[in-house]
Formats: sequence, C-alpha cells, structure tokens
Amino acid sequence: MKIISIAALFIASLFIFNDSWAIAHNDHKNNIVVTIKPLHAIVSGVIGSTTQAVLLVDKASPHGFQLKPSQVRAVQRADVIFYIDDRFETFLPQLFATLPTHIKKLAVAQKAGLMILSYRKGGTWDTHEYEAHEHAAEHAIAKGHYHDHHDHHDDDLHVWLDPENARKIVTFVTRELSKIYPENQDIYQANAQQYIEKIDALDAALKALLTGLQDQPFIVFHDAYQYFERAYGLNGVGSMTFEPDASPTPKRIKEVREKLQQAGVPCVFREPQFSDRLIATVTEGTNAQSSILDPLGINLDAGETLYFGLMKNLATNLRQCLSNTLNEAK
Repeated sequence: MKIISIAALFIASLFIFNDSWAIAHNDHKNNIVVTIKPLHAIVSGVIGSTTQAVLLVDKASPHGFQLKPSQVRAVQRADVIFYIDDRFETFLPQLFATLPTHIKKLAVAQKAGLMILSYRKGGTWDTHEYEAHEHAAEHAIAKGHYHDHHDHHDDDLHVWLDPENARKIVTFVTRELSKIYPENQDIYQANAQQYIEKIDALDAALKALLTGLQDQPFIVFHDAYQYFERAYGLNGVGSMTFEPDASPTPKRIKEVREKLQQAGVPCVFREPQFSDRLIATVTEGTNAQSSILDPLGINLDAGETLYFGLMKNLATNLRQCLSNTLNEAK
C-alpha cells in the first residue's frame, strides 16, 4: 500500500508540476501591459481573446500618477509595455530604471509613424491653428528620442484623438506583438483589420454628426483636443490651463475671459476628473454654457470598445452644446 501511495503521490506531483509550468508559461506569453485606457482599448482590440492586457491608469490622469506596488510587479513580469511617451506618462522614467532589460518598451508617439501636433502657445489662439509634423519609426534612436529640427518638448501627445493616428497605432501594435508572439500573428492581423474597419465606420459617423459646427468657437479645460479638432475641422479657440494638474495664472484666466467675450464663445468644456470651479469663474457673467469633454474615457469601462465610446462622447457633447447655441441664434 505504501508503494502504491508513494507512486500515486509521485504521479500527482508530476501533474501539479506540469500544470504549474503551463500556467507560468502561459502567463509569460500573456504579459502585455498598457498605460492608459484609449491605448489599452486599441491593444485589446488587436489581441482579442488570446489574452487580456494589464491596464495601469484607470480613473486618473497620467500626469503625476503613482503606481501601486502590485502594478510595479505586474510591469516587472511583462514581456512588453505599450505607452504614449514618457513625457506624457510622467511616472514611467523612474519605473523604467528598475525594469529587466528584456522587457520591450514601446512608445507609440515615437515609433508608430504618427502625425504629431505642436502645442499651441498661450491660453488662446487663432482659429484652426495647427502645426503638424511626422514622427516615423525609423527615426527612433538611443533612449527613444529624436534629434531633428523639431523641439519635441512642444509635442502634443494626445495622439489617439485623430482616427488616422489610431489606425497607425493598430498597425504598429499588430506588427510588434506578432514579433513577440508569432504563434498569434494570424489572429492579430485579422483582429486589426476588423478594428480598423470599425475606426473607419466611426470616423464617417463622427464627420456626419459634427457637420455644420466647423465655425462655432469653443474653449476647453486644457489643450488636449486639437487632434480631434483637426480631424473634423472644429474651431477650438482657447484652453484654461496648459497642464490639467496646474492651476492657471490670473493672466491666463483674464486672457480666456476676454477671448470668450470677444469671440462670442458659446461653450466652455470641463473634464470629469477635475473641479468645475475654474469653469464657473471663467464663464461668470457671460452667456456661455458648460459641458464635459473627456479625452481619456475616465468614466468608461476599460476594454476594446472604450475607444469608440470615448470618441462618440466627444462628438456628441460637442454637438449638443454647440448646436444648442445655433438653434438659439435662429
């Protein structure tokens, strides 16, 4: 009986060992980490049911965000981390200094061949003021930075709000994941094609929804929306703050109030994770209405559909506020 029991235990231990090895092996093959929700949505759309990507920043701003110890451990176990740029997710440089060298660190703003806009200067600007340049993957050099004619400290990194950039991010994510997990290459490519088709349909729907609003001026909480404005010909004319976590100076508040009154701005947009007291200060004594724009999908559930919900919400809220003033003017 003892011989049988020992043999049974030995065989059982082999199954346990094999199961544990398989779980660890699968975990190793499924360690994909993404920083922010819009990018996580796109990565999730590409990987489909092959695994789930780990999201780091959920209901917070990536500016000044601090990782939990459990999140640090998740990144340290990862095969790859997708992020926008370490100037956008400001918590990353310190984290990267602690990571194993085998982890791939992929900054889509630098390596996905995106159209990049420069930040607009000051709190207000002329209508349709954009300065665009291209970042291509082959320009990436040591530490993921470029040395060319452009001052990249001026880059606006809200790149996902342009549907064409979103398409390029899908293609980039598909290419990079296919290198890391070649066994899933066909799945990634099929998922990517479907996701891009959905972006095409979304783009067409938003163009129709925003038709007729191109001349209507509006002011935003911080200058995060010019990719969206450029894609749909919209007329943002100012922002109350440069960084969402920084309070505007009295000079900027004065400048924005003057712009609001001079241009007859009908709508001022706040963001859901920040207090609306600043909006109330700027709009006091004017006829401007306030509404919400959310570039990150703070209140949306994470997952592959979040990107579409985020973009639809931007268009719907813009349409609702700006069209109200159009109707009142008739």
